[in-house]
Amino acid sequence: MVTNLTQEAKAKWAEAIATKDPEVKLRLLKEFYSLMPKHKATEKLEMNIKRQIAALEEEIEERRSKGKRKGSTRQEWTVKKEGMLQVAVVGSIEQSIKLFESLTGKTVSIYEALVRPKIGIFNALNINIQLVLTPIDSIIGEDRLDRFVSIARNADAIIVMVESLDYLSSVCRWFEARNVNILSKARVEIEYTPHGGIRIVGRSYKVRESDIFEFVKGYGIKNAVIKVYSNATLDDVEDAIFGRVSKRAVFVTPNNNNNHNYYTSINYNGINIDLIAFNDDKERFMVDLLRSMELIRVFTKKVGADVVDEPLLLQSNSKVIELAEMIHKDLAKNFKFARVWRNGTQIKVGKDFTLNDLDVVELHT
Repeated sequence: MVTNLTQEAKAKWAEAIATKDPEVKLRLLKEFYSLMPKHKATEKLEMNIKRQIAALEEEIEERRSKGKRKGSTRQEWTVKKEGMLQVAVVGSIEQSIKLFESLTGKTVSIYEALVRPKIGIFNALNINIQLVLTPIDSIIGEDRLDRFVSIARNADAIIVMVESLDYLSSVCRWFEARNVNILSKARVEIEYTPHGGIRIVGRSYKVRESDIFEFVKGYGIKNAVIKVYSNATLDDVEDAIFGRVSKRAVFVTPNNNNNHNYYTSINYNGINIDLIAFNDDKERFMVDLLRSMELIRVFTKKVGADVVDEPLLLQSNSKVIELAEMIHKDLAKNFKFARVWRNGTQIKVGKDFTLNDLDVVELHT
């Protein structure tokens, strides 16, 4: 339910997100909180703002008591994305390390897993996925938990090792307390930019692009890239504006019965969650992982050349023009038609043709 804030409150929020000074931001957030209505539709937002205020108060107090730290190790906890996809591996210390080692071939000690994020590559079917080990465990201190959750929040997706319903419940609570929803598939991501106006990437079948544009402008946002997924709503847009994100999660459980497909489902708070099994078959797991993330593999070829070995990963139901945009904006700008090979048949298609998994595409400009 959209909160229907007043223009005065929206303007105050725009001031708050624009400033980099923690003390000014704290003052503006408190002013925003006093202006926002308190009712059923604003309960989550109210909790969100309270958490942000508490975090800023703690940060300011720490700066005052210790001064500006020198030689900070915060940089060790920043993970640069490499390749098309970055996925965080979440689980208890033991289970997350076990899966990370199995997929990347690396050996990691518990000490190494906790001292800084471990990074590896999961390679199968000519696809490389960057994995980041982010254990979430009750025995880990709050500061490290915050850092691991922050890394997972910034990844493209999360693998959650589900050992029990109790563990799943704990992980959901840890993420929810930090404004991350790992159970919803609807997603909107906002990246604020210094210039360039408002640019919307992707399409939703639930809300028009023009409505998203006007909604974002209503919050005083002038420059941003808004990434929209197919089932996003204005509620999701508003959640993203206030820093609450829905992160795509794939739920995995160890399996010892040689069944590599979706093999079970559990109910958590009224939500049915599919669990995929991992049983050391990397190729089968890659297929299940991509399916769970609603990604398809599309191979490309140039005119008169062979098909490339490495596929591009696109969201399910992506169109040919989105593939062209991914490769280069000039390809999309000058697009004329494409040839698609599917199940041994060649088809000549236009820009709005919907792609399937394992399609081969030859773009013509």
